[in-house]
Amino acid sequence: MSDILDSSTKSLSQQWRCWPARDRPFTGLVACVIIMLLAGAVLLATGDWMWGSLALMGMFLALIGFFLPTDVALSDTKIIVREPLRVRGMQWDSIQACKDGGDALLLIQHGSRRSRQMRLVVPLGRGQFTQVRKHAIEQLCMQCKQVVATDTVSS
Repeated sequence: MSDILDSSTKSLSQQWRCWPARDRPFTGLVACVIIMLLAGAVLLATGDWMWGSLALMGMFLALIGFFLPTDVALSDTKIIVREPLRVRGMQWDSIQACKDGGDALLLIQHGSRRSRQMRLVVPLGRGQFTQVRKHAIEQLCMQCKQVVATDTVSS
């Protein structure tokens, strides 16, 4: 995970890895069976291996966040989410809202009601540390909002 962190985030307060397929192996097995059956159906319907393999790859890519791990790192200044195909980050002082979605939190930046680039989904995973992770993110959000509020009052 150190390859995604620059020098300003070396003192991380928390980091974790979410891997839904590992946390729910039976669901992962069912998903693999369904993907294989659907790819086989495409193969039989078209009679061409290329279309069957394209269907298989497309369905795997659609569920890549389930099958491959996602790393989350919190620092004093920002949050970094390393997904299988991209790395995204968000500064704490730019967060406008934090919405709870159960297994994940949605962080929304200032003035970004409709733009997907300004939203960050933070997976929390399952298990005993989910509530600890959620509390850490909410606490850092509140600290940053207090700092922003203090800066605007003093100006």
